[in-house]
Amino acid sequence: MISSTPGTNERLPQGPSSVALRLSAPLLKIGNEIRVIDAASTNWAQGEAVLARDTLTQPLAPNLPPGEYQVRWRVVSSDGHPVNGSYSFLVGDDAQLGSIPAPGSTQVPAGSAASPAATDPFQQVPGWIPAAGFGAVAGLGLYLAWGFVRRLRKAARESD
Repeated sequence: MISSTPGTNERLPQGPSSVALRLSAPLLKIGNEIRVIDAASTNWAQGEAVLARDTLTQPLAPNLPPGEYQVRWRVVSSDGHPVNGSYSFLVGDDAQLGSIPAPGSTQVPAGSAASPAATDPFQQVPGWIPAAGFGAVAGLGLYLAWGFVRRLRKAARESD
């Protein structure tokens, strides 16, 4: 990730209408997701993320209450590699960093009865699964192309 809006640990007077991530390479249009999580594990992302080459923008629900928000993102780069990360931003003067544990952490936020891993399916998908799926699709495409070329050559020989 090259940059984000809002930025890492940025304090805003009111909640933004969207979150935008700019990455160092163009992205594929599959497997991209942005979640904006508060201390109660509520996802404030609303609708589909919009991809424009190397920038992914996620609209947010209106009227984010004051507090810390953690942006958790997962994208697939143009070479097929899944990439993920997270960062926080604050809304309001009294918001404090540290109210949301890092993704995959076993720490439970104050007032929460569930661990983040149990409430966030993002953390339950191993990173190799999207890469394996992309590899399988690419392999199938090569196999079908090889079969098509083979049939064309056979038909050309039979017509001679």
